[in-house]
Amino acid sequence: MTRLAAIARRHRFGHAILFALTVCLLVGTAAVDPLLTRSFSHAVVSFHADAEGVIGSQVQITANGAGATTPAEFEQRVSVPRLEKLLDPRVKAVVGAPIVSRFGTTQWLQATVPVTVRSSEGQCEHVKLLQGHCPTALGQVLVSEATLRQASNGLHLGSVVTLGDDIKGALKGQIVGVYTMSAKDPFWGGVDITAFDERSITSAATLLATVETVQRTVSLTASVSYPVRASALTPATLARTAAGGQAMAKSNSSTVFESLSQVYASTKSDVHQVGRILPYLLLQLGLVLLILLVQVTSFCATVRRGEAAVLKMRGNGTAGVVRFGAREFLPAYLVGAVGGVGLAYVVDGLVRHVWLPGSVGASWNWTSLWVAVATSLLIAMVWLLCWWLTARESISALLRSRPQRRRGGQLSMPAAVLGVVCLVGVILTATRNLTGAPVQVTPVLLAGLVAIIVGVLLAPLTARLVRRLLSRRNAAGGLAVAQLGRRAGVVTAASTLIITSALLTLSVSVVARGGANREARAAADVGAQALVDVTVGEARTTPESLLQAVHSVDPQHRQFSPVVGINASSPQGLSTLGVIPADLARIGVRTGLKQPVPWSALEGGGSASAPSALVSTWSMKSARGSTVTAPTMADVDGSFRVAGTAPYIPGVGARTIVVDLPTMLKAGNRPDNLFYQVFSSTQDPKRLAALTAAVQRAGFGGTDVQTLDKTRAGYDATATAWAMNLSIVVSVLSVFAALTSVVLVALASRDDRRRDLRALRTGGVPHAVLRRATVGEFVLLALVGSVIGALTAPVAAWLTGRSMLWWSDPPAMPVTRTGFQWAAGSTAAVCLAALLVLVAAAFGTRLAAKSSQRKGFGV
Repeated sequence: MTRLAAIARRHRFGHAILFALTVCLLVGTAAVDPLLTRSFSHAVVSFHADAEGVIGSQVQITANGAGATTPAEFEQRVSVPRLEKLLDPRVKAVVGAPIVSRFGTTQWLQATVPVTVRSSEGQCEHVKLLQGHCPTALGQVLVSEATLRQASNGLHLGSVVTLGDDIKGALKGQIVGVYTMSAKDPFWGGVDITAFDERSITSAATLLATVETVQRTVSLTASVSYPVRASALTPATLARTAAGGQAMAKSNSSTVFESLSQVYASTKSDVHQVGRILPYLLLQLGLVLLILLVQVTSFCATVRRGEAAVLKMRGNGTAGVVRFGAREFLPAYLVGAVGGVGLAYVVDGLVRHVWLPGSVGASWNWTSLWVAVATSLLIAMVWLLCWWLTARESISALLRSRPQRRRGGQLSMPAAVLGVVCLVGVILTATRNLTGAPVQVTPVLLAGLVAIIVGVLLAPLTARLVRRLLSRRNAAGGLAVAQLGRRAGVVTAASTLIITSALLTLSVSVVARGGANREARAAADVGAQALVDVTVGEARTTPESLLQAVHSVDPQHRQFSPVVGINASSPQGLSTLGVIPADLARIGVRTGLKQPVPWSALEGGGSASAPSALVSTWSMKSARGSTVTAPTMADVDGSFRVAGTAPYIPGVGARTIVVDLPTMLKAGNRPDNLFYQVFSSTQDPKRLAALTAAVQRAGFGGTDVQTLDKTRAGYDATATAWAMNLSIVVSVLSVFAALTSVVLVALASRDDRRRDLRALRTGGVPHAVLRRATVGEFVLLALVGSVIGALTAPVAAWLTGRSMLWWSDPPAMPVTRTGFQWAAGSTAAVCLAALLVLVAAAFGTRLAAKSSQRKGFGV
């Protein structure tokens, strides 16, 4: 038996390759789920950790030494060992070596500006010396290049400065060096120590000496900063470290800064959804591959019906035939199973290096191995069932040259059970009883239900169509339909094509719709290409200061438009946002809105008693013409007339009305409860830097820029967005499985087709007609599968759109559209149909040419 199996394996090497490839794809699809789940989860954590920037990539513990009169007392109050004891063990597991710093604000009498004197361990290794050397002894000071430029009395290398008040015994310091540095250096925690109020470095001895000499004018603090090791942050460790960070924050003796809690909050829902989305997504491909496995196994068993009959003649029973098949296909089975595990790791590696952000490393995953083993056992059971059904047939049935012809509609018990399962799934989705991640399987269930119906009706429909075509003297068309209706495996191939066409069409639609939704949400958040939040500094500023700053860099408001807001006076109240309507109509974005925001309704500002306002209907139930109450510049709430509404106004938050800025400023000059912004039509860093410099000259503290691209990138780096993109890959792989199914139909019916063509040729049918019929058979199969599958995609989108996981963090505003994306979906359907028809035509032409060359074809 072993020798016979080896001979069969050598003579049908292609069958072994086909079976091994099918096993490899199935095992790989199952085994890659735990790997991708891990990689996606790690990538989500890595992305949000990187988004915190250099400042957010550290845990800092700070203690104030105010009141200390001696260095010893200062060291006791801000003892580094005591600060290090505050580090929670859970946080300690993900951070690196500490960086100890001491700093305090004092006064340089010669420069007449406040200066922060700082000393950090290892500081000289993280600055770039332009002149002199780093301070190492008492009384030595290192200043920044900007300090020399800004000092009013011409400081230079070697100058002596007095630290603190000019009292008896005040500490003198000599400038021994000039430096510059990079704020991106993690050592400094993302802080630019060359900034206006923090620009000098000294030795620890000098800093401690100021405690005794200028304790009245210097407030010293000590901090211990721990850089977070990004590689140590994982979905498993992040929850523990975030809890540790929150526990540290409860300390009353020190101030704790950590971003781990924020990273955990940002990734919690994403990490949870990754584990829910991927299994159901890959299940779609798994179902298609399972159908292919049944077809491949049945094909291999059918080809060996003659051998099975001979074995049974020689006294082997059903078990003997199964043993023969097992020994022949065992090597291919083992190669496919091992190759599937390897394929899973290759796919995971490609996804990690090409697709996902950050640098997620590889890791052995035992869950993936056990899933691969379980899938291999399932494949063995499917193979055993198919071979057992073939092997238990009688010898006469095994020797039958052609399968029994189907007449009328037929529904087998397995197909009936599958049909009921598909129908129940579709009904549950339609009635909203099935929601969330499982809804991803509904398109497969719907396509499967349609495929089963097509399979049941295929025989009677093709018979009726053949009669109609022949009555119209369309011999080639009639023969093509007749051949399609009686070939073995056509129903399975058509079902696979229907499912894959539906999946690909719907996936392209979902990806396009998801991208549009994320773009609309980013636009709704930002309002323009960039939104600049202007922070208030120590100097007194007014709305006019912001207008003048913007006017100084952009007099025509081609790129920048100032915005002044008044916060709500109560948690239940409204906020007021003053804008220049003409600017927003020109530079504002409107992505996701069917109609533009009616900015023109604010022109003129309205009456003095009831100025005009625009409202967002998603957060306010106010109709046009109604009156709302909101804060005014007169430091009291006033009435506003709703002049226009929009579902949402880009760049405007919840419960906020938008008014004309010049009209708003005429009402008064309140100094409190204000916030300042600038809408920008450019993301050019140089232009934004010029704006920042202008607002700082006007007395503001600085700016915080939120760009449209960065906001969109944040939504793109979520579990739902990645899963949508991965669905395209899954659909494309299922198309290859469908093409393999079509090839199997051709191979399985090769001998049957050759006999049919010989008989028809003998009966006088022209060769050209037979060639067109053969080509038409495969073209018709491709069209039936692709067209019917594509038609189910809009129905699937209607069923699943409202329940699909479009967002990891759903927006409150109505930016989410769930319907079928006709442009992208239709294009995908047409391209897939054209591809399948071309492949089918080429394949049919080749088969017709080979059949015509066989001996006896023209007899």
